[in-house]
Amino acid sequence: TKLTGRVTNLTDYGCFVEIEEGVEGLVHVSEMDWTNKNIHPSKVVNVGDVVEVMVLDIDEERRRISLGLKQCKSNPWQQFAETHNKGDRVEGKIKSITDFGIFIGLDGGIDGLVHLSDISWNVAGEEAVREYKKGDEIAAVVLQVDAERERIS
Repeated sequence: TKLTGRVTNLTDYGCFVEIEEGVEGLVHVSEMDWTNKNIHPSKVVNVGDVVEVMVLDIDEERRRISLGLKQCKSNPWQQFAETHNKGDRVEGKIKSITDFGIFIGLDGGIDGLVHLSDISWNVAGEEAVREYKKGDEIAAVVLQVDAERERIS
């Protein structure tokens, strides 16, 4: 159920939203934004803001209501899955390089992974990855989109 409420308090682990007089629920930090999992609540909302939230769970025994902010916005992984197919060419900037591959920034603020084994046809991944650096603009081909697990390769 989607409801409108007012932010009453911010904590390190989320924010409290009053959904009707005397009834508050918690929006855990992990339910605030689709792409920034560990963002501080103050970067998303302020006390007094009127926000749209979705009821995720009601624990009557403990008298707790779990709410979500991100569920009221479109899911960028779902959007990507709807607009891109396996084999599509995408472009983006390299966000980071890890031991297992290159993360590329894509539309909607999400990242796609080019696994080491997929970087080059003729050069070993560990060697091929040295040709790239953070900030480089590169093109890649979509191999798989798993919107549920929030993964694009």
